[in-house]
Amino acid sequence: MAQKQIAIKLWFEKDKKYKTFIAPRTDTKTLYEALELDEDAAKKTKNIKEVLKSLDDRMKFIVRVFHNQFNLEEFQEGLQSFEVSNEVRRIMGEIMGYEEVKEGDDFLQTAETETLQQKVE
Repeated sequence: MAQKQIAIKLWFEKDKKYKTFIAPRTDTKTLYEALELDEDAAKKTKNIKEVLKSLDDRMKFIVRVFHNQFNLEEFQEGLQSFEVSNEVRRIMGEIMGYEEVKEGDDFLQTAETETLQQKVE
């Protein structure tokens, strides 16, 4: 069976170019951790602080999945603000074996909407 490659392309401002990284082979332990982080993220939608903590945890996990070929700061700075949630969701989905992640399911937007709804109430 061919190895599926999980890749990410990050912008490096000092070099003024994109660099592409390929994650080494992922194993079942990685899958379990991804599933636990995903479940935890689904529970943490009550306020923006919980959402940001969950996002940070998943970004740190992704850095480890890529065997620290880039660090958390490079990950955060290498994506534009509107790309972050889609890239995190895509990579987590690929680790968990999802065929395709729904484009309209934005965990940041969900938290913002719920926070705004709480303010209105």
